Amino acid sequence: MVYAGIGLYVPLMNEVWQVVRAAWRQAGEDIFTTLVVNLAWVVLCGLIVTGPAATVALFYVTNRLAHEEPTDVRDFLQALRRYFGVGIRWGLLNLAVLFFLVGDIVLTGRLGQGDWLPLVQGFYAAALLFWLLLQFYALPFLFEQEQPSLRLALRNGAVMIGRNPGFTLALLLTLGVLLVLTTVLFLIIAAAGGILFSLIANHAVLNRLAAARWKTS
Repeated sequence: MVYAGIGLYVPLMNEVWQVVRAAWRQAGEDIFTTLVVNLAWVVLCGLIVTGPAATVALFYVTNRLAHEEPTDVRDFLQALRRYFGVGIRWGLLNLAVLFFLVGDIVLTGRLGQGDWLPLVQGFYAAALLFWLLLQFYALPFLFEQEQPSLRLALRNGAVMIGRNPGFTLALLLTLGVLLVLTTVLFLIIAAAGGILFSLIANHAVLNRLAAARWKTS
């Protein structure tokens, strides 16, 4: 049974590696656009209010890159204006959910001691991890849909997680390793971390959509 599990896991890791390699390649193809867009995203996130819209605009740019469409800094600025309202709604929704989940984790830890408290904290921590992972899929879905509906994107992201648990776990582990490596190589994460991360997300969604079409054809 162990060998069977490993046999199933290896192809998934190969798929994840293809996703990461494609994202890395595209991040380096137009280094000027990568550095300028990533810097603009960092600055706008630092202003806090414009952070959510800048993140949505970043995913729009990397969605175009993932589709091999010509892209430059102007696309980021245009997306920032076009999807500003979507970004604000996405930011407020995340603020509310994170406030609720993080608050429950903290409050549960302060209730005292009891055998049930770690279980409740674990539940809220798992819900928080799921919500963050959901954003990883939902933001690319915004630009794979005919209309940039946030509710539909979240639904599609949840469905993708449910249908691809092995791929999602393999991707999550790979992202963890990349995070450790880029933390050590701080200049890489500072210069192109946002672009690389969102490119991986877009390529992951495209990879799973292609796999689903192949299975049903």
